[in-house]
Amino acid sequence: MASLRHQHLRLVVYPNDHPPPHTHVLGPGWEIRVELSHPPALLTIAGPAKTQDIASALLAVAAHLAPLRVLWSELHD
Repeated sequence: MASLRHQHLRLVVYPNDHPPPHTHVLGPGWEIRVELSHPPALLTIAGPAKTQDIASALLAVAAHLAPLRVLWSELHD
């Protein structure tokens, strides 16, 4: 598992995950999967994430898109 931090969020790439390339954004009590596309795309939401949480997750992934893509490539290629 590889992860980055962005403010109060944790962005995780799991080595045994499946395509499409994505990250799991972990917040307090929720998890949002975001595709590592340009722009990042919402895949799934688990838990009571608010609209503001979703926006924060997408912005966090956009801010770290290049290193997250590198992490995905290192773990899956």
